Amino acid sequence: MTSHDEHSVTGDRLACGRPVDELLDQVAAGRADRRDDHQQGCVHCQAALGEYRRLWSPVHELAAQPVAAPRGRIDRILRQIRGVLAEPDHAVLAGPDGVTRIAARVIVVTARRSAQSVPGVRVALSRTLGAGGAERAGGAGGTDGDVVAGVAGASTAIEIVLAADYGQDLHALADRVRRTVAERVSRLTGLSTTELTVVIDDVLE
Repeated sequence: MTSHDEHSVTGDRLACGRPVDELLDQVAAGRADRRDDHQQGCVHCQAALGEYRRLWSPVHELAAQPVAAPRGRIDRILRQIRGVLAEPDHAVLAGPDGVTRIAARVIVVTARRSAQSVPGVRVALSRTLGAGGAERAGGAGGTDGDVVAGVAGASTAIEIVLAADYGQDLHALADRVRRTVAERVSRLTGLSTTELTVVIDDVLE
């Protein structure tokens, strides 16, 4: 089997600045879940690690078999990974009739409205972050709360900051928000949510 180093993707970086080679090496070594401090809080890295792990899984399956990989198989997988980088602000879903591109801001709106539909959530607020592949929708009331989405291929990682009604079981509320947001994002966009972080920033009476 040809080694990963011989097919290394060079010079490519995520929107956060992390080299793609580092994340691909991490996934190829089976360490996608061993995240450093930056990756723990970065939706770009979280989305990319989830997508690269999905794309790289056939290589792990081939490596477990006592046969040589079909010629060009790893090259095709790496071309798919390179293709993810071509759309840093959009999720990309390929289908039999063409390609669908979904802007990260669409994920932000979907996640925010889904979170607000959960009983016990008073409001999920958001502000504008700026460029770079993470979209934040416009703010409300000057708060620092936000909804952020990173996208990579068919995967997304989301962070939601919200205010809850006073008296709620906050841990259970966060679980309900995660389930609701992940299900609706999947149903409405077709994307897989690889990471969904809920930050409860305030309680309101």
